[in-house]
Amino acid sequence: MILKNDFYTVIEETTTEQGRNYLIRLNGEHPVYQAHFPGYPVTPGVCIAQIIKELSSVYLEQTFFLRIMRNVKFLNVLNPLKHPEVAIELSVKTENGAVNPDNIPTDDDKYIVSAIVRQGDVIFSKATLHLEAIGQVGKPALQERFDKLRLCVVIPTYNHSEALGGVLRDVLQYTDSLIVVNDGSTDDTDEVLKTFEGNVDIVSYPKNKGKGYALKCGFDRAYALGYRSAITMDSDGQHFASDLEIFVRLAEKYPDVFLVGQRTAEGDMPAKNSFANRFSNFWFTVQTGRRLRDTQNGFRLYPPAIVEKMRPFTSRYEAELELLVRAAWKNIPVCPAPVRVFYAADKKRITHFRPGMDFFRISLLNTLFFFLAIFYGYPSMLYHKLLKT
Repeated sequence: MILKNDFYTVIEETTTEQGRNYLIRLNGEHPVYQAHFPGYPVTPGVCIAQIIKELSSVYLEQTFFLRIMRNVKFLNVLNPLKHPEVAIELSVKTENGAVNPDNIPTDDDKYIVSAIVRQGDVIFSKATLHLEAIGQVGKPALQERFDKLRLCVVIPTYNHSEALGGVLRDVLQYTDSLIVVNDGSTDDTDEVLKTFEGNVDIVSYPKNKGKGYALKCGFDRAYALGYRSAITMDSDGQHFASDLEIFVRLAEKYPDVFLVGQRTAEGDMPAKNSFANRFSNFWFTVQTGRRLRDTQNGFRLYPPAIVEKMRPFTSRYEAELELLVRAAWKNIPVCPAPVRVFYAADKKRITHFRPGMDFFRISLLNTLFFFLAIFYGYPSMLYHKLLKT
Protein backbone atom coordinates (compact mmCIF):
# COMPACT_ATOMS: atom_id res chain seq x y z
CA MET A 1 0.00 0.00 0.00
CA ILE A 2 1.53 3.30 -1.15
CA LEU A 3 0.66 6.43 0.86
CA LYS A 4 2.71 9.01 -1.04
CA ASN A 5 0.70 11.66 -2.94
CA ASP A 6 -2.52 10.48 -1.28
CA PHE A 7 -1.92 10.36 2.45
CA TYR A 8 0.87 12.95 2.23
CA THR A 9 2.80 15.06 -0.29
CA VAL A 10 6.43 16.17 -0.28
CA ILE A 11 6.85 19.94 -0.20
CA GLU A 12 10.60 20.29 0.14
CA GLU A 13 13.71 18.14 0.56
CA THR A 14 17.23 19.05 1.65
CA THR A 15 20.46 17.09 2.00
CA THR A 16 22.34 17.15 5.32
CA GLU A 17 25.60 15.66 6.56
CA GLN A 18 23.61 12.82 8.13
CA GLY A 19 21.19 12.10 5.31
CA ARG A 20 18.06 13.78 3.96
CA ASN A 21 15.30 15.96 5.45
CA TYR A 22 11.78 16.10 4.00
CA LEU A 23 9.02 18.60 4.65
CA ILE A 24 5.66 16.91 4.03
CA ARG A 25 2.02 17.95 4.13
CA LEU A 26 -0.47 15.45 5.61
CA ASN A 27 -3.91 14.96 4.12
CA GLY A 28 -6.31 15.21 7.06
CA GLU A 29 -9.21 14.17 4.80
CA HIS A 30 -7.69 10.80 3.97
CA PRO A 31 -9.98 7.77 4.60
CA VAL A 32 -7.66 6.49 7.34
CA TYR A 33 -8.44 9.54 9.44
CA GLN A 34 -12.12 9.53 8.54
CA ALA A 35 -12.51 5.85 9.39
CA HIS A 36 -10.73 5.76 12.74
CA PHE A 37 -10.44 9.26 14.15
CA PRO A 38 -13.41 11.40 13.03
CA GLY A 39 -13.34 14.81 14.66
CA TYR A 40 -9.85 14.43 16.10
CA PRO A 41 -7.58 12.77 13.53
CA VAL A 42 -4.46 10.99 14.78
CA THR A 43 -1.74 9.71 12.47
CA PRO A 44 -1.40 5.95 13.11
CA GLY A 45 2.05 4.59 13.91
CA VAL A 46 1.86 2.11 11.04
CA CYS A 47 1.35 5.03 8.61
CA ILE A 48 4.31 6.91 10.06
CA ALA A 49 6.50 3.84 9.52
CA GLN A 50 5.22 3.51 5.95
CA ILE A 51 5.96 7.18 5.22
CA ILE A 52 9.52 6.77 6.51
CA LYS A 53 9.99 3.67 4.34
CA GLU A 54 8.65 5.43 1.25
CA LEU A 55 10.81 8.52 1.77
CA SER A 56 13.83 6.24 2.24
CA SER A 57 12.99 4.67 -1.13
CA VAL A 58 12.87 8.13 -2.72
CA TYR A 59 16.19 9.10 -1.12
CA LEU A 60 18.06 5.92 -1.95
CA GLU A 61 16.31 5.40 -5.32
CA GLN A 62 15.45 1.82 -4.45
CA THR A 63 12.33 -0.03 -3.35
CA PHE A 64 12.43 -1.62 0.10
CA PHE A 65 10.55 -3.93 2.38
CA LEU A 66 10.65 -3.39 6.11
CA ARG A 67 12.62 -6.12 7.87
CA ILE A 68 12.28 -4.84 11.43
CA MET A 69 11.55 -1.62 13.30
CA ARG A 70 13.36 -0.80 16.54
CA ASN A 71 13.57 1.97 19.15
CA VAL A 72 10.11 3.26 18.31
CA LYS A 73 8.95 6.21 20.41
CA PHE A 74 5.66 8.08 19.99
CA LEU A 75 6.18 11.23 22.01
CA ASN A 76 3.31 13.48 20.88
CA VAL A 77 0.05 13.04 18.99
CA LEU A 78 0.42 13.98 15.32
CA ASN A 79 -2.89 15.61 14.38
CA PRO A 80 -2.89 16.67 10.70
CA LEU A 81 -5.38 19.47 11.40
CA LYS A 82 -3.13 21.06 14.04
CA HIS A 83 0.15 20.08 12.40
CA PRO A 84 -0.51 19.72 8.67
CA GLU A 85 3.16 20.17 7.79
CA VAL A 86 5.92 18.21 9.51
CA ALA A 87 9.59 17.53 8.91
CA ILE A 88 11.02 14.03 8.68
CA GLU A 89 14.75 13.79 9.25
CA LEU A 90 16.43 10.68 7.88
CA SER A 91 19.87 9.43 8.88
CA VAL A 92 20.94 6.49 6.73
CA LYS A 93 23.72 3.93 6.79
CA THR A 94 24.22 0.52 5.30
CA GLU A 95 24.63 -2.54 7.49
CA ASN A 96 28.24 -2.58 6.29
CA GLY A 97 29.06 1.02 7.22
CA ALA A 98 28.16 4.68 6.87
CA VAL A 99 26.56 6.12 3.75
CA ASN A 100 27.84 9.29 2.11
CA PRO A 101 24.68 11.30 1.29
CA ASP A 102 26.26 12.59 -1.95
CA ASN A 103 27.37 9.14 -3.11
CA ILE A 104 24.78 6.52 -2.13
CA PRO A 105 26.28 3.07 -2.77
CA THR A 106 24.35 0.78 -5.14
CA ASP A 107 25.99 -2.53 -4.22
CA ASP A 108 24.44 -2.69 -0.75
CA ASP A 109 20.87 -3.83 -0.24
CA LYS A 110 20.39 -3.58 3.54
CA TYR A 111 20.06 -0.21 5.22
CA ILE A 112 19.45 1.16 8.70
CA VAL A 113 17.37 4.34 8.66
CA SER A 114 16.99 6.46 11.80
CA ALA A 115 14.09 8.89 11.55
CA ILE A 116 12.71 11.80 13.56
CA VAL A 117 9.28 13.28 12.85
CA ARG A 118 9.00 16.83 14.15
CA GLN A 119 7.69 20.37 13.79
CA GLY A 120 10.20 22.83 15.18
CA ASP A 121 11.03 21.80 18.73
CA VAL A 122 8.06 19.42 18.98
CA ILE A 123 9.08 15.83 18.29
CA PHE A 124 6.22 13.50 17.42
CA SER A 125 8.06 10.24 16.97
CA LYS A 126 11.40 8.52 16.54
CA ALA A 127 12.14 5.14 14.97
CA THR A 128 14.90 3.02 13.46
CA LEU A 129 13.96 0.97 10.40
CA HIS A 130 15.97 -1.93 9.02
CA LEU A 131 15.23 -2.01 5.29
CA GLU A 132 16.18 -4.45 2.54
CA ALA A 133 16.15 -3.46 -1.11
CA ILE A 134 13.86 -5.29 -3.50
CA GLY A 135 15.00 -6.71 -6.78
CA GLN A 136 18.77 -6.40 -6.37
CA VAL A 137 19.36 -9.46 -8.57
CA GLY A 138 16.29 -9.17 -10.77
CA LYS A 139 14.04 -11.17 -8.46
CA PRO A 140 11.27 -10.15 -6.07
CA ALA A 141 12.52 -9.64 -2.54
CA LEU A 142 11.36 -12.95 -1.05
CA GLN A 143 11.38 -15.15 -4.15
CA GLU A 144 14.28 -17.41 -3.23
CA ARG A 145 12.72 -18.11 0.16
CA PHE A 146 9.32 -18.75 -1.46
CA ASP A 147 10.94 -21.17 -3.89
CA LYS A 148 12.77 -23.02 -1.14
CA LEU A 149 9.53 -23.44 0.83
CA ARG A 150 7.53 -24.27 -2.34
CA LEU A 151 5.21 -21.51 -1.18
CA CYS A 152 2.80 -19.32 -3.13
CA VAL A 153 0.25 -16.56 -2.53
CA VAL A 154 -3.42 -17.21 -3.34
CA ILE A 155 -5.74 -14.20 -3.67
CA PRO A 156 -9.47 -14.83 -4.16
CA THR A 157 -11.23 -11.77 -5.58
CA TYR A 158 -14.79 -10.72 -6.27
CA ASN A 159 -15.64 -7.23 -7.52
CA HIS A 160 -12.62 -5.45 -6.06
CA SER A 161 -11.24 -4.08 -9.32
CA GLU A 162 -10.39 -0.65 -7.85
CA ALA A 163 -8.03 -2.11 -5.25
CA LEU A 164 -6.91 -5.31 -7.01
CA GLY A 165 -4.22 -3.81 -9.25
CA GLY A 166 -2.46 -2.13 -6.34
CA VAL A 167 -2.64 -5.30 -4.25
CA LEU A 168 -1.07 -7.39 -7.02
CA ARG A 169 1.68 -4.86 -7.69
CA ASP A 170 2.53 -4.80 -3.99
CA VAL A 171 2.69 -8.60 -3.77
CA LEU A 172 4.81 -8.87 -6.93
CA GLN A 173 7.50 -6.83 -5.19
CA TYR A 174 7.99 -9.80 -2.87
CA THR A 175 7.11 -12.86 -4.96
CA ASP A 176 5.84 -13.83 -8.39
CA SER A 177 4.53 -17.15 -7.05
CA LEU A 178 1.06 -15.68 -7.20
CA ILE A 179 -2.33 -17.20 -8.02
CA VAL A 180 -5.45 -15.04 -8.39
CA VAL A 181 -8.89 -16.64 -8.35
CA ASN A 182 -11.50 -14.47 -10.06
CA ASP A 183 -14.68 -15.62 -8.34
CA GLY A 184 -17.14 -14.58 -11.06
CA SER A 185 -16.53 -10.84 -10.80
CA THR A 186 -18.92 -8.59 -12.71
CA ASP A 187 -16.93 -5.34 -12.51
CA ASP A 188 -13.65 -4.50 -14.31
CA THR A 189 -11.66 -7.30 -12.68
CA ASP A 190 -11.06 -9.05 -16.03
CA GLU A 191 -9.57 -5.87 -17.47
CA VAL A 192 -7.30 -5.42 -14.45
CA LEU A 193 -6.11 -9.03 -14.64
CA LYS A 194 -5.29 -8.69 -18.36
CA THR A 195 -2.55 -6.23 -17.42
CA PHE A 196 -0.93 -8.93 -15.24
CA GLU A 197 -1.07 -11.80 -17.75
CA GLY A 198 2.27 -13.58 -17.85
CA ASN A 199 3.17 -12.40 -14.35
CA VAL A 200 0.28 -13.91 -12.38
CA ASP A 201 -1.41 -17.31 -12.63
CA ILE A 202 -5.14 -16.67 -13.07
CA VAL A 203 -8.06 -18.98 -12.28
CA SER A 204 -11.40 -17.64 -13.48
CA TYR A 205 -14.99 -18.82 -13.81
CA PRO A 206 -18.10 -16.88 -14.88
CA LYS A 207 -20.43 -17.20 -11.86
CA ASN A 208 -19.74 -16.14 -8.28
CA LYS A 209 -19.55 -19.21 -6.05
CA GLY A 210 -18.16 -17.83 -2.80
CA LYS A 211 -14.85 -17.49 -1.00
CA GLY A 212 -14.77 -21.14 0.10
CA TYR A 213 -15.07 -22.33 -3.48
CA ALA A 214 -12.43 -19.80 -4.58
CA LEU A 215 -10.03 -21.10 -1.92
CA LYS A 216 -10.64 -24.66 -3.10
CA CYS A 217 -9.81 -23.66 -6.69
CA GLY A 218 -6.73 -21.75 -5.53
CA PHE A 219 -5.41 -24.70 -3.53
CA ASP A 220 -6.11 -27.07 -6.42
CA ARG A 221 -4.08 -24.87 -8.77
CA ALA A 222 -1.29 -24.43 -6.22
CA TYR A 223 -1.03 -28.20 -5.74
CA ALA A 224 -1.05 -28.79 -9.51
CA LEU A 225 1.80 -26.29 -9.92
CA GLY A 226 3.90 -28.07 -7.29
CA TYR A 227 3.44 -25.72 -4.35
CA ARG A 228 3.17 -27.27 -0.89
CA SER A 229 2.00 -24.26 1.13
CA ALA A 230 -0.06 -21.18 0.37
CA ILE A 231 -0.51 -17.74 1.89
CA THR A 232 -3.97 -16.28 1.36
CA MET A 233 -4.65 -12.53 1.21
CA ASP A 234 -7.76 -10.45 0.61
CA SER A 235 -7.97 -8.40 -2.58
CA ASP A 236 -9.48 -5.25 -1.04
CA GLY A 237 -6.18 -3.69 0.08
CA GLN A 238 -6.77 -4.52 3.74
CA HIS A 239 -3.53 -6.49 4.10
CA PHE A 240 0.05 -5.24 3.74
CA ALA A 241 2.20 -7.24 1.32
CA SER A 242 5.28 -6.38 3.38
CA ASP A 243 3.88 -8.65 6.12
CA LEU A 244 4.48 -11.64 3.83
CA GLU A 245 8.00 -11.73 5.27
CA ILE A 246 6.54 -12.47 8.72
CA PHE A 247 4.82 -15.59 7.41
CA VAL A 248 7.91 -16.67 5.49
CA ARG A 249 10.14 -16.27 8.52
CA LEU A 250 7.79 -18.31 10.71
CA ALA A 251 7.30 -20.97 8.02
CA GLU A 252 11.05 -21.43 7.75
CA LYS A 253 11.14 -22.27 11.46
CA TYR A 254 7.83 -24.12 11.68
CA PRO A 255 7.01 -25.58 8.23
CA ASP A 256 3.99 -27.62 9.36
CA VAL A 257 2.18 -24.90 11.31
CA PHE A 258 -1.09 -23.31 10.20
CA LEU A 259 -0.41 -19.57 10.63
CA VAL A 260 -3.34 -17.22 11.10
CA GLY A 261 -2.87 -13.46 10.92
CA GLN A 262 -3.63 -11.66 14.16
CA ARG A 263 -4.42 -7.97 13.76
CA THR A 264 -2.12 -5.90 15.93
CA ALA A 265 -4.71 -3.12 16.26
CA GLU A 266 -7.99 -4.95 16.82
CA GLY A 267 -9.57 -1.85 18.31
CA ASP A 268 -9.61 -0.25 14.84
CA MET A 269 -11.92 -2.98 13.54
CA PRO A 270 -15.39 -1.83 12.47
CA ALA A 271 -17.97 -2.75 15.12
CA LYS A 272 -19.75 -5.43 13.09
CA ASN A 273 -16.42 -7.09 12.22
CA SER A 274 -15.31 -7.00 15.85
CA PHE A 275 -18.52 -8.68 17.01
CA ALA A 276 -18.29 -11.39 14.34
CA ASN A 277 -14.67 -12.01 15.26
CA ARG A 278 -15.40 -12.39 18.98
CA PHE A 279 -18.33 -14.68 18.16
CA SER A 280 -16.13 -16.85 15.94
CA ASN A 281 -13.28 -16.90 18.49
CA PHE A 282 -15.64 -18.14 21.21
CA TRP A 283 -17.01 -21.04 19.16
CA PHE A 284 -13.55 -22.01 17.92
CA THR A 285 -12.46 -22.43 21.55
CA VAL A 286 -15.59 -24.45 22.38
CA GLN A 287 -15.10 -26.73 19.38
CA THR A 288 -11.34 -27.28 19.70
CA GLY A 289 -10.22 -26.37 23.21
CA ARG A 290 -7.75 -23.91 21.64
CA ARG A 291 -7.66 -20.12 21.70
CA LEU A 292 -7.16 -17.68 18.84
CA ARG A 293 -7.84 -13.95 18.96
CA ASP A 294 -8.49 -13.46 15.24
CA THR A 295 -10.22 -16.45 13.66
CA GLN A 296 -11.83 -14.21 10.99
CA ASN A 297 -8.55 -12.99 9.51
CA GLY A 298 -8.11 -14.00 5.86
CA PHE A 299 -4.33 -13.36 5.89
CA ARG A 300 -3.07 -16.89 6.58
CA LEU A 301 -0.45 -19.47 5.70
CA TYR A 302 -1.94 -22.88 4.98
CA PRO A 303 0.69 -25.65 5.50
CA PRO A 304 1.21 -28.73 3.30
CA ALA A 305 -1.24 -30.83 5.34
CA ILE A 306 -4.04 -28.55 4.11
CA VAL A 307 -2.89 -27.52 0.62
CA GLU A 308 -2.15 -31.12 -0.36
CA LYS A 309 -5.03 -32.94 1.36
CA MET A 310 -7.81 -30.72 2.75
CA ARG A 311 -10.52 -28.78 0.93
CA PRO A 312 -13.45 -26.87 2.44
CA PHE A 313 -16.90 -28.47 2.28
CA THR A 314 -18.60 -25.10 2.67
CA SER A 315 -18.46 -22.59 -0.16
CA ARG A 316 -18.62 -19.09 1.33
CA TYR A 317 -17.10 -17.08 4.22
CA GLU A 318 -17.68 -19.86 6.74
CA ALA A 319 -15.09 -21.98 4.88
CA GLU A 320 -12.22 -20.20 6.64
CA LEU A 321 -13.61 -21.11 10.06
CA GLU A 322 -14.29 -24.64 8.86
CA LEU A 323 -10.67 -25.16 7.81
CA LEU A 324 -9.44 -23.83 11.14
CA VAL A 325 -11.60 -26.21 13.14
CA ARG A 326 -10.83 -29.24 10.98
CA ALA A 327 -7.11 -28.49 11.16
CA ALA A 328 -7.29 -28.36 14.97
CA TRP A 329 -9.18 -31.67 15.05
CA LYS A 330 -6.33 -33.25 13.11
CA ASN A 331 -3.86 -31.80 15.63
CA ILE A 332 -2.28 -29.54 13.01
CA PRO A 333 -0.60 -26.75 15.04
CA VAL A 334 -2.51 -23.46 14.65
CA CYS A 335 -0.61 -20.32 15.69
CA PRO A 336 -1.09 -16.54 15.30
CA ALA A 337 1.16 -14.31 13.19
CA PRO A 338 1.14 -10.55 13.93
CA VAL A 339 -0.02 -8.53 10.92
CA ARG A 340 -1.16 -4.99 10.24
CA VAL A 341 -4.53 -4.09 8.76
CA PHE A 342 -5.95 -1.15 6.85
CA TYR A 343 -9.67 -0.29 6.93
CA ALA A 344 -10.98 2.25 4.44
CA ALA A 345 -13.74 4.61 5.47
CA ASP A 346 -17.19 3.02 5.49
CA LYS A 347 -18.26 4.81 2.32
CA LYS A 348 -15.18 3.63 0.43
CA ARG A 349 -14.88 0.17 1.89
CA ILE A 350 -16.39 -2.57 -0.29
CA THR A 351 -17.37 -5.74 1.51
CA HIS A 352 -19.36 -8.67 0.20
CA PHE A 353 -20.08 -10.07 3.64
CA ARG A 354 -23.87 -10.30 4.03
CA PRO A 355 -24.56 -9.70 7.75
CA GLY A 356 -27.86 -11.60 7.72
CA MET A 357 -27.32 -14.57 5.43
CA ASP A 358 -23.60 -15.12 6.05
CA PHE A 359 -23.94 -14.80 9.81
CA PHE A 360 -26.80 -17.32 9.63
CA ARG A 361 -24.62 -19.73 7.66
CA ILE A 362 -21.77 -19.34 10.16
CA SER A 363 -24.20 -19.96 13.02
CA LEU A 364 -25.43 -23.15 11.36
CA LEU A 365 -21.85 -24.30 10.89
CA ASN A 366 -21.05 -23.62 14.54
CA THR A 367 -24.12 -25.58 15.65
CA LEU A 368 -23.08 -28.54 13.49
CA PHE A 369 -19.47 -28.35 14.67
CA PHE A 370 -20.58 -28.20 18.31
CA PHE A 371 -22.12 -31.67 18.02
CA LEU A 372 -19.33 -32.96 15.76
CA ALA A 373 -16.78 -31.78 18.33
CA ILE A 374 -18.34 -34.02 20.95
CA PHE A 375 -18.59 -37.15 18.83
CA TYR A 376 -15.68 -36.65 16.42
CA GLY A 377 -13.52 -33.59 17.08
CA TYR A 378 -12.30 -34.21 20.63
CA PRO A 379 -11.89 -38.00 20.09
CA SER A 380 -9.96 -37.23 16.90
CA MET A 381 -7.62 -34.82 18.71
CA LEU A 382 -7.01 -37.44 21.40
CA TYR A 383 -6.34 -40.10 18.75
CA HIS A 384 -3.81 -37.93 16.89
CA LYS A 385 -2.16 -36.99 20.17
CA LEU A 386 -1.76 -40.66 21.12
CA LEU A 387 -0.26 -41.38 17.68
CA LYS A 388 2.52 -38.92 18.39
CA THR A 389 3.35 -40.37 21.81
